[in-house]
Amino acid sequence: MARIAAIFPNEGSHYVGMGKEFYAKSLTARETFDKAEKLLGRKVAKICFLGPKEEQDRLVNAHLITFLCDVAFFDPLVQNRRKPEVVTGIGVGEVAALVVAECLPYPNALQYVVKRAERLENFAQKYGGATLFITGTPLEQLQPLLTREEGELVVTHYLAPDTFMVWGPKEAVESLQAETQGTRQIKTNLQPSRGPLFSPKAVELETDLNRLLTECLEGKQLKNPKITFHRANDGEYVGTPEMVRDVLTRQYSRPLDWIQTVRAVNLRGFRTWVEVGPGKIYSTLVRKIDTDNRINNVEDLKSLSTAVKVTG
Repeated sequence: MARIAAIFPNEGSHYVGMGKEFYAKSLTARETFDKAEKLLGRKVAKICFLGPKEEQDRLVNAHLITFLCDVAFFDPLVQNRRKPEVVTGIGVGEVAALVVAECLPYPNALQYVVKRAERLENFAQKYGGATLFITGTPLEQLQPLLTREEGELVVTHYLAPDTFMVWGPKEAVESLQAETQGTRQIKTNLQPSRGPLFSPKAVELETDLNRLLTECLEGKQLKNPKITFHRANDGEYVGTPEMVRDVLTRQYSRPLDWIQTVRAVNLRGFRTWVEVGPGKIYSTLVRKIDTDNRINNVEDLKSLSTAVKVTG
């Protein structure tokens, strides 16, 4: 049986209808949804299953429903005797990974995700700007393009050797997109505006997020991960409560380096990856980083069945 590394995706992977099959077929998944609705007093399942997409895309909702599905989709995999030995995640998916690794209780993590998202929304409104996904160019060719007359762009996500996300003034992002539009191998896609998350500008959030985490824990203590956990900003192994707190409060003030994270997990001998949550964005990037990796995902009954067969 394959040794599995699990990826928990970030918001942006969400879509209308996600989680509906697991809600109907998995008691644990249903309990995950029901507990969230009871704690928050909101019809979260309805937003997941019916949308509309515009409602899902609101930052607070996007974080909430993605986190919820990431956590809910994990147990069906475990129930099929495919418990991952390594977990990692991106953005709100990193919080989900820490929940399944039993570092912090789900109800407390849920409160933290929702209240943190409100602060992130204010942060995004404060700085504005735009975010651009760009693929098809190596970093050494991208870097000279980041200094523009309209303003400086920064790389916030190192997703693969030729794939990045950059943030900066809207005019500068549009200028970069226009300049690369005629280049055959380069593809770009504007992303929902979330401000300069995953950049040094987000350092200003750290003190408030540390205070918020303490408040949401309600006296409970963070614990050592019971499943090996690698953080996504540099691929480092996280093994203490202090490091868990660091992930939760400093996550957005450092660029995300998915390349280093994948390579760190590969060095531990893991080549089978399962993306647990909506979509398969990050597992696809795993293959771009190293084609020797085998990728699967779990987002519905069909993908679960395939993952169980392939990893058996």
